[in-house]
Amino acid sequence: MRICGPSRLFAPLVLGLRLPMSILPGPCRYGIHCVRHDCCFVHPQGRLIDSDISRPRQKNAQVVIMRNDGTLRVLLQLRSLSMPVMPGHLATVGGMRDRTDPDSSVTAIREVFEETGLLDVGHLQGAESALQKRAEESGAPAPQRFFKFAEGANVDWWVLLLTGPGLFGEGVDSTTECADISWLLPWLPSAEPACFGHAWLCTDKVNEIPSSVQLMGGLHRRIREAVDALASAEHQPPT
Repeated sequence: MRICGPSRLFAPLVLGLRLPMSILPGPCRYGIHCVRHDCCFVHPQGRLIDSDISRPRQKNAQVVIMRNDGTLRVLLQLRSLSMPVMPGHLATVGGMRDRTDPDSSVTAIREVFEETGLLDVGHLQGAESALQKRAEESGAPAPQRFFKFAEGANVDWWVLLLTGPGLFGEGVDSTTECADISWLLPWLPSAEPACFGHAWLCTDKVNEIPSSVQLMGGLHRRIREAVDALASAEHQPPT
């Protein structure tokens, strides 16, 4: 019997031999976000590529926006105190689906532009024609990655990796849904101001945010999942 490739690791098992547990393959470092079809490591919770979880649903959308300038950074938003949900909380960008949104990818693109004015998303499939035109005329670069990496009961989670620092225009809802974040910057580790109500933070510094700052539920976990998803996606061509 000839066994090639990753299957060679399992050859003793195929041949009916027993191996010490210490030399059997362990859990995959990328977990559910692994995209290597020939991966020989264990995936106890399964993988997104083996399920339909990567497909957008007609649900609300949250977007983990990132940039990489040698340091991976995440864009966080300070929500307005007048918002009915999570007022004054530090959160990701996103919101509710409109009835006209065909799926959560379109909701994600629309919410990102409305809340941040980020013109880069005009290059994404599903962006409105007016936004596409503005993105082309402004010279905003196309994002490197945009894909769904997780889902909740009523929300799809997307990760958006920008090509550069991002070109921000004027967000339609930025002043109504966001609060001035400038006063909070000294308390946010490694924070850099972005557009109104938003700041860039190093992903590995998010866990150092003081406990006095209110965070959206599950923020740390979703950022970690987005980082893992991007690391795993490096094995695949850009979208």
